[in-house]
Amino acid sequence: MHLLIGSIGAAFATLILRADPKRWDNRAFALLGYLDAMMALYRGVAASSGADIADRVVMLPCATASPLLAWASIEFAYSFPFSRRLPWRWRVPLVVASVAAMLAMAAWIDQRDRMAIINLGFFTPAMLVMIVLLIRNLRRVPGDRFGVRLVALALMLRWITANVVYGVYGSVDHDTWALLLWLESTIVVLLAFVLIGLATIRSNLFTMRSAMGALMLDTVFMLTGLLLTAAAIDGAMRAADLWPRVERPLLMTAALVPLLVFMAAERLRPRLLQAGFDPRAGLRREILERALRPASEHGDPDKTIAMAIRALREISGGDVEMVRDPDAAITAQVRAGGFLVTPVGHGDKLCGSLVVHGGVLDRETAHAASVLAEQICIAFEYRRLLGELDESRRLAALGAFAAGIAHDIRTPLTSVQMNVQILRGKVSLPPDDMEYFDIALAELRRLEGHVKELLDYAKPLALHKETVAVRDLVDDAARTIEPILAERGQVLRLHHGDGVPPVAVDRRRLEQVLWNLLDNAGKASADGTTIELRTRDDAGRVAIDVVDTGGGIAPGDLDHIFEPFFTTRPDGTGLGLALCQKVVRAHDGEVQVESAVAAGSRFTVVLPAASGA
Repeated sequence: MHLLIGSIGAAFATLILRADPKRWDNRAFALLGYLDAMMALYRGVAASSGADIADRVVMLPCATASPLLAWASIEFAYSFPFSRRLPWRWRVPLVVASVAAMLAMAAWIDQRDRMAIINLGFFTPAMLVMIVLLIRNLRRVPGDRFGVRLVALALMLRWITANVVYGVYGSVDHDTWALLLWLESTIVVLLAFVLIGLATIRSNLFTMRSAMGALMLDTVFMLTGLLLTAAAIDGAMRAADLWPRVERPLLMTAALVPLLVFMAAERLRPRLLQAGFDPRAGLRREILERALRPASEHGDPDKTIAMAIRALREISGGDVEMVRDPDAAITAQVRAGGFLVTPVGHGDKLCGSLVVHGGVLDRETAHAASVLAEQICIAFEYRRLLGELDESRRLAALGAFAAGIAHDIRTPLTSVQMNVQILRGKVSLPPDDMEYFDIALAELRRLEGHVKELLDYAKPLALHKETVAVRDLVDDAARTIEPILAERGQVLRLHHGDGVPPVAVDRRRLEQVLWNLLDNAGKASADGTTIELRTRDDAGRVAIDVVDTGGGIAPGDLDHIFEPFFTTRPDGTGLGLALCQKVVRAHDGEVQVESAVAAGSRFTVVLPAASGA
């Protein structure tokens, strides 16, 4: 009887854990089930060897492990059905109390009066805590509470009975207490397993037929493993009586029997379940294999969605739709007769949800919906990456063309600029007419700057690194930009943090990066405002902040500001920030940005500290 109950308990625990290993209440139930199963199997093995379950040799391991049962029960009572972790501020004292109770049980197993003290001092409070947690969860569960009621009833029955049995340990004779212990460790444990298992099966969308089939198969495999192992050990011992030299190798061979049974069980379980107990699992596998075979459709989200709807309709027998609007998908969850299966999204974007109306809503439907939603996500991601690749190719072609044009016009542009300067020096015109020369020269310098940006961005970087102090680097960049900011009435305020390590950089290029960021900050800010330039240590790296109080960057533009040729200024080329990012990345750094409309922006250049700094 104990061997059978232990096998059923272990099978229940395996069934629930396999349903969803990520759920914390499933893990807690599995721990509870495996502990109870090991104790039952140990009692069964001891009983088959002729020992009484009330003997010291049988009671000592089970009594010592019982505080772990209390711990697992409280973990489960706190978690079910919300899959929450017990907070560490509760878990730490619970672990300490459980360990203390284990040591006390091991030391005082033969002293009945002290065992009663342990029962009142640890197990009774643990039972009360567990009951309070169950009642609290029961009140917080919306809708159908049948499953939580079953769990509460099972755990209460389990622990109230155990407290009564161990509470009368010193008050009744040995035979009576052995009978009570047998009833508690068999009938009550089995009933608790069944009630908790039924509730948890229901919460995990099992059909009863598939759950019972899996439970029966796992129980049979476990019993078979125990019996074959026992038979192998018994055979080894009998053979050793005739040939003593073969005892050790035969016992080592017998130890491999559980492994062989486990391997056979893992291989046979899916086929046996699909053939006799769970044909829906076989149906789900067959439909998914057929639906996912045409790989050509997986790159097109619309075709993939249509394929997913067809497959899910065939598996569930209900009406299936892909709800594109996330808000509508949430509303569909509470629709009469509807059931929200799984969200569909890629990256941090929710694209919608697969919704099943009616039909069979079990674990196979949920599993199939999860697999199909993943395929839809892959299709969306594939299309996004394909679009980014096309855009990259377009930008690369445009950049190569622009670089070629810039290279071709650089020499004549320089020549035009020189000739205008020569003519300006030779002619004698009224001041109003001479202003046209100044305008022409200013525009030519602006065009020359754009050409230089294009050529700098197009050609590969050749860095000439040197180790420099960040303060010196920032101060030099500030000195070159301050006159330009002063023309607008703007003030540049510097703040150097303490303990900022030096950096190994191409000084000229990093100064150009800071100059560009400061110039952008000045252009984005109103006249008379203040721009801040800060240096600081960033967890062992170096951070340089450029902060302005300008109009900020629109949220829709933040993802594009570092793209080449993207600009919001009429006179910009869209290469300034792209070039800044290219230079900083060449130094194994990154450019970060934080911005809010009408509140300003902060650009941060983060660089690795120099080696040995």
